[in-house]
Amino acid sequence: MTVFWQILTIIGSLGVFLVGIKLLSEALQKVAGNRMRAILSAITANKFRSILTGLSVTAAIQSSSASSVMIISFTNAGLLSLYQAAGALIGANIGTTVTLWIISILGFKLSLNIILLPLIALSIPFYFSSKSRLKSWGEVMIGFALLFMGLELMKANLPVLNENSLIVQELARFTNHGYLSLLFFVVVGCIFTMLLQSSSVTLALILVMCNNGWIKFDMAAAMVLGINIGTTSTAIIASFIANNEARKAAAAHLLFNLTGTLWALLLFRHFLMMIDKTTVMVDGASPFADTSSIPVALSILHTTFNLATAILISAFLPQFLRLVQYLTPGKKTGEQFKLTFLNSPISTSELSVLQAGKEIHIYGKRTGAMFEFIPQLLIEKNEEEFKALYDRIKHFEDISDRMEEEIASFLTRLSESELSYKSSKKIRAMLKIIDDIESINDICMKMAMLISNKNQEKAWFTQKMRNEVGSVFSLIREALDQMNHSLEDFETRVDLTKVADIENAINQLRNQLLAKNHKRQNEEKIHHPTAKYYSDFVSLCEKIGDLALNVSQAIADYQR
Repeated sequence: MTVFWQILTIIGSLGVFLVGIKLLSEALQKVAGNRMRAILSAITANKFRSILTGLSVTAAIQSSSASSVMIISFTNAGLLSLYQAAGALIGANIGTTVTLWIISILGFKLSLNIILLPLIALSIPFYFSSKSRLKSWGEVMIGFALLFMGLELMKANLPVLNENSLIVQELARFTNHGYLSLLFFVVVGCIFTMLLQSSSVTLALILVMCNNGWIKFDMAAAMVLGINIGTTSTAIIASFIANNEARKAAAAHLLFNLTGTLWALLLFRHFLMMIDKTTVMVDGASPFADTSSIPVALSILHTTFNLATAILISAFLPQFLRLVQYLTPGKKTGEQFKLTFLNSPISTSELSVLQAGKEIHIYGKRTGAMFEFIPQLLIEKNEEEFKALYDRIKHFEDISDRMEEEIASFLTRLSESELSYKSSKKIRAMLKIIDDIESINDICMKMAMLISNKNQEKAWFTQKMRNEVGSVFSLIREALDQMNHSLEDFETRVDLTKVADIENAINQLRNQLLAKNHKRQNEEKIHHPTAKYYSDFVSLCEKIGDLALNVSQAIADYQR
C-alpha cells in the first residue's frame, strides 16, 4: 500500500507540473494574442538573433527542455524554418548554462516554495476579473506557480534519485575504469536527465554526489556532457507526432549535442586541464583537489562546452543542416491524405489558430495544383493517359473533401476553447474559406467529368475554342495565385483592388466568349452539343474566379 501511495504521489506531482505548463503556455499566448508574430520576429530576423532569442528564453524560464519543445512547436506550426529553429536551439543550449551558475552561486538553500503560494494569492483578483486580459495575467501567475510547485513536489517525492540513494552511491564504484568510466558517466547523465526531464535537477544531483565525495570532478564533467544529450529527449518525443520540419529540428538539436559531446570526449583530458586552470584563476582552488571548487568548475565547463559547440555549429550551419536533411529524409507518401500542421498535440489554443492558417494555405496550394490538371486533361488524346489523369483528379478531390472535413472539425473544436476575440473572428473566417476552397475543388471535378462526357460524345473543341479556353485558364491561374498569396499570412493586408480586377476580367472574358459561342452556334459553325459543353465549361471557370475572390474577401473582412 505504501508503494502504491508513493506512485500516486509521484503521478500527482507530475500532474501539478503538467497542469502548470499547460495553463502557463495557453495564458501567455492569450496575453501575447495578436502580437504573436511580433514576438517571433526576434527569431526570424537572422541567425545571431535566433541564437540570442533561444538563449534568452531558456535563461528566463530555466528549462532548455521547455524552450526546445516551444521551438519544435513553432516549427511544427510553420512559424519557423529549419534554419531559424536551428539557431534558436543553439541558443537554448547556451541558455541552459545559466542554471548551473545559479546553483553554484546560490547553493541549494533557495526554495521557490517561499513565493509560490503568495504568488497564487496575488493572482486571485486577476483570475476572477471580468476583463479577459487581466484574467489571462492571473492564469499566467497561477500557471507559473503550479509549474514550479509541481517541480518542487517531483524533486521531493521521486524515490531513488537523491543523495541517500543506494543507486547513486553505487555509482562511486564505476569511477576507476579509465575511458569506459567516462563513457559510462556520459550515459548516466543522459539517462538521469531523460528520467527527470530536467537538466537542473540532474545538475543539482551531480553537485550533491561531488560534495559527498562519491564521484570525482572528471566523472562529474562526463555526466554534464551526458546532460546535454538527455535534455533533447523531450523535443524528440514531441516531434514524433509533429510534421517533417519539426522532426528535422529535433534531429538537429540531438545532432548538435552529439557533435559537441564527441569533440569534448576526444579532447577530454586537455579540455579538463584548461577548465582546471581557469577555475584556479577564478575560485583560487583546483576542482581536482578541493570539492568546494567543483560547482564553479562545472559551471565554467558547461558554459565553455556549449559556447564552443555553438561557435563550431554556427560556422558551418548550412552544411550541418544539409547533413540533417540527408539523415532525416521526408516520408515519400505521394499524394496521400495527411494534415501537415494539425497533427500535433503539443500546441495550445492561440498557436493552434496559427497552425490552422498554415494548413489552409496548404489546402489552397493543393487546390491550385488540382486545377492545373484540367488544361492537361482537355488536350489529352491518349485514352490510358486520359484515364490516369482523370483518376488523379478524382483522388485529389477525395483528399480535398477529407481535408475540408478535418480542418473544419479541428476549427470547431478549437472554437470551444478560450480564445482572444481576434482569434475567434479568424476561426469564423477560416470556416468560410475552407468551404469556398472545397467548392473550387468540386468545380474542378465537375470540369473533369464534363471533359470526359464531351470526349465520349466526340464533341471536339476547335483549335480556336481551345485557345479561347486557354485565355480563361490564364486568368483563373492569376485568381488562384492571388488567393494563395492572401492565404500565406492572414495579417498581411489583402489587395482587394487587384483581386477584384482579376475577377472583373474573368467576368468580361466569359461574357465575350459566351457571345462568340452563341454566334458560332447560330451560324451553324459548330454542333449544338459542342456549343453546350463549351458554354458550361466557360461558366464553370468563371465560378472558380468568384470563389477565389470570396476567399480573399473573407480575409479582408477579418482584417477589418
